[in-house]
Amino acid sequence: MVSADLRGQVAVILLSGLLLSQLIAAGLYIGLLPRWQRVERPDSALVRIATVGRVMEITAPDQRPGIARSLSEVDFDVNYQPGVPVIAANRSMNADDELLSRKLAAALKVPLERVLVKPAAGNGDLDSKRVQISLDGGGALEIEMAIGLEHRLGLVEQVGLAIFILCAIGGLWAWLTWMVNAPLARVARGAEQVGLDIQSPPLTQQGPAQLQRVIRALNDMHRRLQTFLLDRTSMLGAISHELRTPLTRLRLRIDTERAVSERRKMLEDIEAMEYMLDSTLAYVRGVDDTEPQEMVDLASLIQTVCDTVSDLGGDVIFPAAPPCRYRCRPYALMRALTNVITNAVKHAERARVALATDDPLAVIITVEDEGRGIAEAEKARVFEPFYRSSWTLSTNQPGMGLGLPIARSIILSHGGSIDLEDRVPTGLRVRIALPRASIM
Repeated sequence: MVSADLRGQVAVILLSGLLLSQLIAAGLYIGLLPRWQRVERPDSALVRIATVGRVMEITAPDQRPGIARSLSEVDFDVNYQPGVPVIAANRSMNADDELLSRKLAAALKVPLERVLVKPAAGNGDLDSKRVQISLDGGGALEIEMAIGLEHRLGLVEQVGLAIFILCAIGGLWAWLTWMVNAPLARVARGAEQVGLDIQSPPLTQQGPAQLQRVIRALNDMHRRLQTFLLDRTSMLGAISHELRTPLTRLRLRIDTERAVSERRKMLEDIEAMEYMLDSTLAYVRGVDDTEPQEMVDLASLIQTVCDTVSDLGGDVIFPAAPPCRYRCRPYALMRALTNVITNAVKHAERARVALATDDPLAVIITVEDEGRGIAEAEKARVFEPFYRSSWTLSTNQPGMGLGLPIARSIILSHGGSIDLEDRVPTGLRVRIALPRASIM
């Protein structure tokens, strides 16, 4: 379909149907025009016959044959018969011919006995009539032409034309409607496939512009579902791995009857497991938070997070930003930003936060630091639950490796994205993009 817009496709369907109906009507008119030219309606035929009759009345008898020949045309044969009167006797006519005779006599203002209308002899056309008019001064005017009370197609022709028009317009409607409906059907099948197989490939973006927006939204939702499922799977695997070590130590102490002498170490293992479970619950809440969305000033929300991190000893810079009304889950978004900014402060001396609203598609929040950065091979893995970078492990930095995964889950649930970029000459830039559709 040429038009990329659904409204344009609907307009094409309507206009195409109208154009086809006009073309069919024009074809029927042109195809039947010769027939219509031969068949005159009674009123116009009578006017024409009466006009010829008056002309012949005022013409001298010796000139009437020539005038009759000059008035003859195809399908309008005019003859003058001198000395042949109209036979008033034996006026055996059907009702239609009798009616035409009366109208013609009235139009000529002559007695009915001087006018005779009857079917033309030897002519297979039922509408062809022979009209005889007795003229003053002797002689008779004979006109043979197709009159007919009103030309109509026969029943078979009418039914055939109706079937043809219905099939032509119905076929066009079905084809054009299929052109619009086919992409919708593909999207429906794709959405059903996502419900059956979360690893199914994304849908192809095609069809009207509105449908392509729906497909993009479905693909984004599909991608987020895949990410959430992968995160959950990774989380469960990481939990089982992290809990296995302290549980093994506890079992060994109990089996070797060192539970009393190493009570303090056992309590430390239990506290570590409680910390892991609390961190896991925090991660799950970041994914499944049912907090309702509210309209907030995004600049003020970021400032509040920066002030909170600063109160805890972090060095955070956030230049003044214009107000930006944004619909979100404020506490969840604050938790995500707190994790990102705290992570930047922990790995560097200072963090710089900026808010940009000039992008036509998204609101951009950047968090920059001048620390060591993250190796390219680890940039994707730091978003995995319980993953800690090599530098964090080497320096014994506290944490469970859930800060960035929680932040990403919250940002993805808002329809946004989070990316890690290298700064020049050193440091890391965290780029958070939130969809602009939520700006008011």
